[in-house]
Amino acid sequence: MILYTMMPHELVYQAEGQEFDRQRVIDHNGVPLLVEMVEGSDCRVLQIMSSDPNDFLNETLTPGTKITLS
Repeated sequence: MILYTMMPHELVYQAEGQEFDRQRVIDHNGVPLLVEMVEGSDCRVLQIMSSDPNDFLNETLTPGTKITLS
């Protein structure tokens, strides 16, 4: 089977009990993001999963930025 995806191999084939349990793909203001849950509803952006080039120019969504989920 061949998967054509932008998602990292570790996220597609997750082993149970790994640190990838904290990673999620969310939709934040219409932009799909790969985030790492920090604590509570706070998370840190790891990767922008969008195909729209304008989303990568948004300074509030750069990798490493902390956002709060509502």
